[in-house]
Amino acid sequence: MVVCPNVKPVLVNESSPSSEPLIVQYRFENDEETLILKQQIDTLKFIAYGVVSFVIIALGIVGNLINLIVLTRPNLKGVTFVYLTWLATSDLLTLVVAVFSMLRLHGIQPRTYPAAFYFAHVEMPLVNALMASSVFIVVAVTIDRYWSVCLPLRYREFHNSRCTKLAIITAYVAAGLLYVPVAFQKSPVPVWDELANQTQYIPCDNVYVSRQPVFKIYLLVKEVLVRIGPVLVVAVLNTTIIVTFHRFVRKRQKLMSNSSNRDTGKVLEDQRLVILLAAIVIMFCVCMTPAAVLTVLISDDKELNYGFQLFRAIANDMEMANFAMNFYVYCLCSSEIRDTFLRLFRLSKSSPDVSYILNSKSPADGSTHL
Repeated sequence: MVVCPNVKPVLVNESSPSSEPLIVQYRFENDEETLILKQQIDTLKFIAYGVVSFVIIALGIVGNLINLIVLTRPNLKGVTFVYLTWLATSDLLTLVVAVFSMLRLHGIQPRTYPAAFYFAHVEMPLVNALMASSVFIVVAVTIDRYWSVCLPLRYREFHNSRCTKLAIITAYVAAGLLYVPVAFQKSPVPVWDELANQTQYIPCDNVYVSRQPVFKIYLLVKEVLVRIGPVLVVAVLNTTIIVTFHRFVRKRQKLMSNSSNRDTGKVLEDQRLVILLAAIVIMFCVCMTPAAVLTVLISDDKELNYGFQLFRAIANDMEMANFAMNFYVYCLCSSEIRDTFLRLFRLSKSSPDVSYILNSKSPADGSTHL
């Protein structure tokens, strides 16, 4: 297992080929306890990144591909569907790039200089920027729903194509700019592998950057903007939406004596929606919080810390699950998306539109727009 140094490195040039520059040779204690620890960590990484993560990523890629196919159908038009289409796009790109991240975390990535350069300067900012764009779009969708449910009189001021395009462009640009400094956090390092008898290259922390107080402050601010802040915004706004829906349903139930079957269906749909919105809040908060903590704690000197590697594996898999499951959760929330999916794949006959989530009305006029 070739890793970045977590013990004092020894600079050598005698044991390496004469054509190679001065490189760092990593030596570790070969006692039995250290070897057992390395084997345990290798097993953990295989399970977390070689099995669990690839199952999550595979399900997510399939789900988001289906989502894009469904959302591009002619009958699904409107601002909310634009948000969901770009959310699925961000999630899909995140999961595709994450395949290479899982290879690195599993320790089976190529160890050539071009590969090390990619993993050091491109992979981390790219995958994290895509994740951040997805998070920002979720926040935008949540704000859009909040206006529709809680402030319906001003809803039309923001629920239009111009504001939607601006929000999506802002999500991608802000995410990209926010992760530019991460491109300098690591650098390719040549390693003389005694077992392979050759020089290999791996991405390691650039201590001249990663240990600077300013960079650590940047990491904290970044996590507040990308994970902690969005978690709080989504939790608070969706909780407000749920409470508003609950009151709306209770008022409607008082008028049920003269209601039609369609009105009864609306109440049942709203009650189910309250549960699904709660599930979205819980999934987003639970899946994103460990990743926020991980980003602040992560360091190469914890490579042989089993407890940290276990937490790291759980946090990474949970974060991947958040991007993989968005399609399935939103599909459950929308009868219109679900019915379109079933008709598209000829799993059901055409059915009337009973979606009270993605239509153009609001609670002020008797329905529940989301």
